[in-house]
Amino acid sequence: MATKNRKKVKKKTKSRKSTSFFTAKRVIALVLVLALAVTGIFFAVRSHRTRTAIPYRFGKEKVYGIDVSSHNGKVDWSQAKKEIDFAFIRVGCRGYDTGDIFLDGRARTNMKGAEKADIPFGVYIYSQAVSEAEAIEEAKFLLKNIRGYKVELPLVFDFEYPTKDGKQIGRLADADLNRRERTNIINAFLKTVKDAGYTPALYASSYIYRSYINVRSLEEGTVIWVADYNKKVTYGGHYDIWQFSEKGKCSGVSSKYVDTNYWFTNEE
Repeated sequence: MATKNRKKVKKKTKSRKSTSFFTAKRVIALVLVLALAVTGIFFAVRSHRTRTAIPYRFGKEKVYGIDVSSHNGKVDWSQAKKEIDFAFIRVGCRGYDTGDIFLDGRARTNMKGAEKADIPFGVYIYSQAVSEAEAIEEAKFLLKNIRGYKVELPLVFDFEYPTKDGKQIGRLADADLNRRERTNIINAFLKTVKDAGYTPALYASSYIYRSYINVRSLEEGTVIWVADYNKKVTYGGHYDIWQFSEKGKCSGVSSKYVDTNYWFTNEE
């Protein structure tokens, strides 16, 4: 009897060990499944991030538009309206040599024309700011010169380096700013226009977004406008507007080419 009892005890002990082992395996497996599920959700949210809200509804998920400056010459906005959903108009520019700010020669004419044709438009300034103070100066210049106009779309900070023979030139290149300094300069502009009640936006190339600024540190609510003339955007982060060509065509625009854009609005 004692021997049989000992055998039974051994069997019970073995059973308890076996049960504990398989329970532990189930717990580990469950934890791994949950971890993979959470990771998948995280990356899905990142890759399908909600588009930046703007104070205008197009009623479409994807809209088509142009951006113009004095370089595009005269624009017949009533003709352009037949093809476009929106426009961005250059209002000002800072020289990359002297650093002086000047009004685009066709800014007022273009704003009046787009407004009369009932085309929703935003405005931009070509920046060469090398300090936060200069960026704020550019924002105030833009705000001053759009008074009295129906600007419904974002106010844009156009951040790019002029080049010659493949090399960056001008005061912005000479300033030799680091990533943090560039981002702070951009944010100074974005915050100023946001505080004035407008939606801020940043225009730059895919390369600039990837290599020159801290995108995650940009002012909250900033519309991201990326220039990339490839078949798809090579910048891997979130963006709202894609300038897909600098050699587009549009009725009513007198220049040979015009910049063309898609805006992904996330609307139904």
